[in-house]
Amino acid sequence: MLTDVVLMMALLAGILSIALFTFTIFFEKNKRRSKILLVWATLFLAAAFVAIEYASWINGYFLFNIIPQFNFPLLAYFGIWFVFVAWLFESIGERKVWLILLATLLIVTVIALNCPNCVRF
Repeated sequence: MLTDVVLMMALLAGILSIALFTFTIFFEKNKRRSKILLVWATLFLAAAFVAIEYASWINGYFLFNIIPQFNFPLLAYFGIWFVFVAWLFESIGERKVWLILLATLLIVTVIALNCPNCVRF
């Protein structure tokens, strides 16, 4: 039951993320506003990934144990999304933003690998 709710939240966050990415790519011409929209789209994308990981954790699967075992499709999925986000920020000339996002991603990954039960409700 809780897993279904969390996965619905992940789906909603993913749809909102894709909608913001699409709107920014095709319709937004103001550089400052597109930067803000891309940051929000990236946050919604991160929320979708976190919700998927949390739903897996509720069901007893620790996603961070699956990824290091060279699960290529899962690694490619996350890698392609990150390269896409970095490319979007590079296309508007905002290298600093995606480097901050990369540093944040690495810090959160290290915390998640060393303490999977730290975020338990």
